[in-house]
Amino acid sequence: MSFSIHTNTLSQSAGNAFRTFSYGFDSSLEKISSGKAINRASDDASGLVIADNLNSAANSMGQLSRNAVDNISMIQIKEAALGQATQIIQSIGEKTVQAASDAQTAETRKAIQADVTGSLGALNDLYQNTRYNGTSLLSDVPGLAALSDIDLSSVAGAEAAQEAVDSALDTVSASRSALGSSQNQLEREISNLKAQEIAARSSESQIRDVDIAEEVMNLNRLDLLKQTSAFAQKQAGNLNTQRIAALLG
Repeated sequence: MSFSIHTNTLSQSAGNAFRTFSYGFDSSLEKISSGKAINRASDDASGLVIADNLNSAANSMGQLSRNAVDNISMIQIKEAALGQATQIIQSIGEKTVQAASDAQTAETRKAIQADVTGSLGALNDLYQNTRYNGTSLLSDVPGLAALSDIDLSSVAGAEAAQEAVDSALDTVSASRSALGSSQNQLEREISNLKAQEIAARSSESQIRDVDIAEEVMNLNRLDLLKQTSAFAQKQAGNLNTQRIAALLG
């Protein structure tokens, strides 16, 4: 076996091992501290890309779910307003039936007309003021215009008004039914999006998150190897010194 004074290959080899194990020890300790198996691209370049894509997908699904929840809130406000509109229109319908009676006089018809006009004003306010985030919700619901022409001054006018009321009720009922279907669809969509988000989060966790128990074992192993390589480096230096002393002695 050759012997060199200037180059102690045994010490260099032990030193290189010490640096390798020290880096591994520091990396393992960082993983335990952060709870993540991937703290930088050098830990797992491809895994980092996959985990980031999964995180982005999960975030998008979460936002879509929140959007759907907002839409449900809007639908519920709109449906509640249409429920109130139904009650007002039904009240107007009762007045038209009352006005259609031959027992009514011109004065009583005028009083009934005033009641209906007040109800129409309340209905108009409801249509105008039902909003969500500044957007009018009832502007697309027809039926109010036909009621605005109600004339209860005669039996014929009262009977014609009953037809307008029935038509308005049908329109409002159809709108409420459509809203109910939309809400059911959104609720199914939210359930599906939540399931996809959970799956994406789980897949990301498997890639990004560290197994603490396994990593602690790895940390202890690297610590032992680091200490062993440090001891080997010291012994290699001592061995070289002893050989030189033996040659000179």
